Amino acid sequence: MSDFERPLGFQDCWRAKPARTVRSSAAGYFGVPRPSPKADSATSTGGQGKGRAGRSAGGMSASDKATLARVVRRAPEVMVRVTRPSKTDKSGNTIKVNRASEGVRLTGHIEYIGRNGKLELETSEGQVMEGKQQASALTGDWLAKHDDDLANGFATQRTRISTSMVFSMPAHVNAEAVKDSVRSLAEDEFGGRHDYVMALHTDTKHPHVHLTVRTVGEDGIKLNLRKADLQYLRDQFASKLRQRGIDAEATPRHARGVPQKSPQMAMYKIRQRGQVPATDRAKREEVERDMAAHGGRLPDYPWDHAMMNRRNRVMGTYIRAATALARSEDAEDQALARDTERFVASLTSSRTERVQMASEASQGRSGGRSGVQGGERASERGRGPREDEKGRPDRER
Repeated sequence: MSDFERPLGFQDCWRAKPARTVRSSAAGYFGVPRPSPKADSATSTGGQGKGRAGRSAGGMSASDKATLARVVRRAPEVMVRVTRPSKTDKSGNTIKVNRASEGVRLTGHIEYIGRNGKLELETSEGQVMEGKQQASALTGDWLAKHDDDLANGFATQRTRISTSMVFSMPAHVNAEAVKDSVRSLAEDEFGGRHDYVMALHTDTKHPHVHLTVRTVGEDGIKLNLRKADLQYLRDQFASKLRQRGIDAEATPRHARGVPQKSPQMAMYKIRQRGQVPATDRAKREEVERDMAAHGGRLPDYPWDHAMMNRRNRVMGTYIRAATALARSEDAEDQALARDTERFVASLTSSRTERVQMASEASQGRSGGRSGVQGGERASERGRGPREDEKGRPDRER
């Protein structure tokens, strides 16, 4: 009997991907029925699926095998961010959200993503706009629609006129393919319901697309992106890229053995300037207090145990997959088994940001000597793999 007859537990490695259905419009969600995975599986596996019910050699589904191959061979991870409007102006004064301030913000944002008329802007109607005059006309149209929403009661003074997102990939990925993927995604998810405009930026290290969506839809329902929606957008973006021949994945950090979160864009920019964010100083002070209260060691917290348990489940799932694949007579399965074993061997670290700070604090007290004694738990020693390089698009100004 195949090792895959019983559930392997890939849900511990990758987020479950159930069919997404249209939610109640009153909840503000934008989702549409998720397309059948057959097309994506055929694209990502090259039509290698075998057996009944999409099962391949060893009883593992072709879709799971394709995802496993992309993960263990470290396919580029897509990046999707929602850019948050600034809460303060250049003088540090709090910006009050109202029609006037939103008008200023929208005007500045459209100018920014269009590089003051130098870049093309593509709208939800497929119209390509060039130059400051056309960008200004687009802004005026959105402001007029927002005024109508205010009059109809679909919006209030505190309603944001637009919601902005950034879709990014590493530098080696074809920029036009990235733009084409975002265009297809926007048509599927927002077309016919929300106005949107997009612009491709290639003047930074990573090609990325700014997608700005008018918050209030044609039906009067506001766009309300939640955490699950962002993951769904990541999944769809990766799928669109794979359909265009670009290797891409949208797995969570723990599936790749990356314990530390990517920094927020504001924090990243501050560190780029060689400065230390106030949040970093506060975290270091908290770590030092915890170490001082526990004899120079960082105490264990419940969330630390939960993270380690999840990591062990993930490693166990990969190990069982490698074992089953190694028994297959298919040469590709055996090669994937070896890649999976090497990948598991690299998952040797669970150094969180707090553990890293504790290690640095201990090194500082010992004069920079190697062999940290206090800041690292015994179960967490060793250096793990660096997180796959992610897109770092320029920040909305």
